[in-house]
Amino acid sequence: MNVSRKAMFALAFVVLELSFWSIFLQIAGSKMGVIPELFYGFLVALVVSIAISLVADRGASVVSIAKNHRLLLMIIAIGLVNNALTQLFLAAGTLGTNPSISAIVYRGYVIIVALLLPFMLKQKVKSMQLLASVIGFVGVYVVISGGTLVNISMATAPAMALLIFAGLCTTSVQLFFNKYNFNAAGGVVIFNLASLVFISLLAAATQTSLGIAFTPSSAVAVLFLGAFGYALGPFMVYYVIRAFGPLLFGNAVVTVPFFTILFAALLTATPIEPYYLVAALLIGAGVIIQRSYASRQERITKNKALDRFTIFDVTGVFISNKSPTIMKGIAGENRAFAIRLSGGGLEEKTHADVFNKYGCISFTNKRPHASATSDEIRSINEAMKLNDEETALIGIGHPDGLESAFAEFISTSGSRGEDERLWRQ
Repeated sequence: MNVSRKAMFALAFVVLELSFWSIFLQIAGSKMGVIPELFYGFLVALVVSIAISLVADRGASVVSIAKNHRLLLMIIAIGLVNNALTQLFLAAGTLGTNPSISAIVYRGYVIIVALLLPFMLKQKVKSMQLLASVIGFVGVYVVISGGTLVNISMATAPAMALLIFAGLCTTSVQLFFNKYNFNAAGGVVIFNLASLVFISLLAAATQTSLGIAFTPSSAVAVLFLGAFGYALGPFMVYYVIRAFGPLLFGNAVVTVPFFTILFAALLTATPIEPYYLVAALLIGAGVIIQRSYASRQERITKNKALDRFTIFDVTGVFISNKSPTIMKGIAGENRAFAIRLSGGGLEEKTHADVFNKYGCISFTNKRPHASATSDEIRSINEAMKLNDEETALIGIGHPDGLESAFAEFISTSGSRGEDERLWRQ
């Protein structure tokens, strides 16, 4: 199974898991209350995520994160925002509406992702992508207005607001996932530990009793939310976001409302209102448009030497690479960028000396790094749509260093009298 197939399998798993999420939130929340539901869910998640970490690397990733205080604080903050706050808002919003409405409104965060990409990740967003996001937002508004497009029910407005807040929390975390690299197995353990502590403190502050008598349905719901929603789910989401990027991932998972509407009708007898389907179709149209224009992540640069080139962000290609050299190279804020060159006669020393100067790794698809797999190189070729006569120059390191290295390489190559036709935008 190559990298792209692994990522597609993970994406399919995430979509199905998220499709049941709102349904089980309502089942557990209606029988137990929001805070007890989250407490026991995060308790189960902590146990499962520890088991995943032990299987993945015997807990080494948790120890590594704990030793890096700055990274530890970042991951704790992510856990509180993505797990504790998002789930608190989402659970309360779902109880105030129903699973179908919850799934549709919450998934509207994709428009925010598209609008923030140029500012947070310096990635280009095409006009058609923005149009697709607007179409998706219209679908969300159809639900908020109860299908009228005019009146918003004041009875459900607070719950709708909570669902929107949950989406804002998810947006910030997904952009963070794509900007920073860390070990997901260890990170999810920290997420759940921080969330469990937060919910415990919230229960104490609100004097909420955690002594709950479980029913069969609430027990199944809590086990699902804990094991899949808060433990295995975030691990898979992190992998998928790194592989596809936050915009394409966000657009793919907005298909979740279609499945949630169906599953909610089958499992909880939630009625299927005609405007649910209209909203879901609008969001689905947005997904199709986005998938057509978001296949390549292109970086925005102010470096004039790079004006004639498209910088491709190919960091996600290396998400499954086990090489210490590659993983260290894309750790933290570091990225993997590539530009297209016409002609394949590049000498390794020509670019290696320049990139080493800026603390970066460089190689080409014709002469790849020893730790880069053939599947990874193939994925880069496909993403950049290279033909046999074109070469991808790939650099790994800090984004600022990479831009400087690419710019110097282009400038010095030109100053040595190389044929200007060598370069092709």
